[in-house]
Amino acid sequence: MSRITLDELDHQIIERLGKDARVSNREIGREFGLTEGTIRSRLKRLLDNKVIRVAAITNTKRLVNPILAYLWIEADTAGHIEGLASTLAKLPEITFVATMLGRADVLAMTLVENGNQLTEFLHQTIDKIDGVRRVRYSLGQNFIKHDFRWCALVEENGERLVAEDMD
Repeated sequence: MSRITLDELDHQIIERLGKDARVSNREIGREFGLTEGTIRSRLKRLLDNKVIRVAAITNTKRLVNPILAYLWIEADTAGHIEGLASTLAKLPEITFVATMLGRADVLAMTLVENGNQLTEFLHQTIDKIDGVRRVRYSLGQNFIKHDFRWCALVEENGERLVAEDMD
């Protein structure tokens, strides 16, 4: 996939959709003084080039007692890291996986509703994954801010660019 340069209108559309992805192309066009067709073609370009994707996001405030568990996982060996991360990414309970430098080899995140649920998940699922040496965890109790638009676009030489692929 090739990199595409985004102009100011692309950024405005992305920002507007970040506030409410259900807004119609016609409404965005009205707000920006453009036609629905212009917005539709820009949106198609952004989607086709995987600059953005549209997804439903769970509102954690609707959960009974959401606790965000950060799982700091150390691998047995450096050779286990990629496989461990790949296995974690396939688990439906895990919402985020990244290989790390520093405190742990892999960071994974999941939502739980109590300590018993986390303990069971760690012992029955995570500990059984090949290559796991140790798991430490931190719990986030209060969500102060969670910006779902966390993937910032990088500016290079004064031009706004986007990562080559979001998969």
